[in-house]
Amino acid sequence: MDVRVCKRCKKIFQHVTGPNICPKCKQTEEEMFQIVKEYLRKNPGAAMHVVSEETEVSVSLIESFLRQGRLEVSPGSAISLTCENCNVAIYTGKLCAKCNASLMGELSGAAKQMTANKLTEDLEKKKTEKMRFLKSDRIK
Repeated sequence: MDVRVCKRCKKIFQHVTGPNICPKCKQTEEEMFQIVKEYLRKNPGAAMHVVSEETEVSVSLIESFLRQGRLEVSPGSAISLTCENCNVAIYTGKLCAKCNASLMGELSGAAKQMTANKLTEDLEKKKTEKMRFLKSDRIK
């Protein structure tokens, strides 16, 4: 556990995992998300600035919800997100489906390689391990 400063309220808190915001700010952010979600249920396809004005939630926080994958842009909407890797238009998250699949493939390949390396190391270790006996147990 770390002690960090909340990037929103600047108070010191004990950080376990997740974003660098304190539990109180995290709770406030969750409440704002619920407000935005309810507004979008009643007004699907609303523009981001309209949602921001009506819910009093900042555009940057709404964009953060989109990047986290908690909200999705409607097809044909004026709101645009782009893949952080190839800059193609996306509806939610940080990566497009193609880049996400590529990343997952690379991670899977790396995991397989690490497993193979571990098995090779274990085999090499077994080859070098030999039985021995203590000097005090020698047959006389």
